[in-house]
Amino acid sequence: MNRFRGLASILALGALIALPGVAAAQANYPDKDIHVICGYAPGSGADIITRYFAEKLSKASGRAVIVDNKEGALTTIAAAGFKGAKPDGYTLMITAGNSTLSSAPHLFKQINYDPKTDFEPIYGLIKLPFIVGVDPSSPIKTLAELTAALKKKGDKASYGYSSAFAQVSTELYQSLAGTNALGVSYKGTPQIMPDLASGQLDFIFSDATFLLAQAEQNRFRPLAVTFAEGTSIAPNIPGMKAAGLDGYHLQAWWLALAPKGTPAPVMKKLEEWFAQIVNDPQTKTDMVRFGAEPYIADAKTLKALLPEDIDNWGKYAKIAKIEPQ
Repeated sequence: MNRFRGLASILALGALIALPGVAAAQANYPDKDIHVICGYAPGSGADIITRYFAEKLSKASGRAVIVDNKEGALTTIAAAGFKGAKPDGYTLMITAGNSTLSSAPHLFKQINYDPKTDFEPIYGLIKLPFIVGVDPSSPIKTLAELTAALKKKGDKASYGYSSAFAQVSTELYQSLAGTNALGVSYKGTPQIMPDLASGQLDFIFSDATFLLAQAEQNRFRPLAVTFAEGTSIAPNIPGMKAAGLDGYHLQAWWLALAPKGTPAPVMKKLEEWFAQIVNDPQTKTDMVRFGAEPYIADAKTLKALLPEDIDNWGKYAKIAKIEPQ
């Protein structure tokens, strides 16, 4: 019995010695470089967004922030690896929550992480609308005119898409508008544009970043944005409600994540830094270049949003008739 008491005393003493060291490490965070996982290819628009926030985090934290690209399978490869990262605040992930967390369970038969429980949301970053439109040579000038033209054409109408989000955006519109255009898959949105210009495709939904640039060069005519009430980045383009389609609201949203179990003092610092970055007026100005708005949402808000968004994406996948891969 005395021997066990002695062992217990040694373990208790060890814990008392270790705790100040852990507390000190958290108080001094960060005292080394921070790594940010990016699930997108280097040089892509998503990679540029990730690096923008990584650079801002470096300035806020006073440490170098290194971006590690691990692209593939719509960010699920990166997320599965990130799940195993040490929860100390030195490995984070910046990603599209609607892709990595909300839609992935419905697009893949198996993902090696649980979007609801394996990560700690830190703060929202941006939200991006998609845009629906036609080639400038088209006689169609409004969303109502597009809907009428598609109904007249029936299943002979067609659209192009290059991502699950673009496909879902289009099919949600079709389900509400009562149209039946055929979807044609492309590798990327730039590959869609020649077929849109030639008349092989009737319309397209894609990200604002790309299509606003096309519109500026008179290669695209925007009809509406996927935010119900419109967006400040393109105030002259109506939202779906103003364009005459009630019940439609769809957005891509980004956030910063930490591994599950990251200490509360570290999470507090990270949330403060990202809140500072996202609420900075300069960030709003800079985000216009990406066709995005700042997304002001704290950890509590994101945790409440996630289950609802996962459920919604289950409905969207069924509407779009997407079979899990």
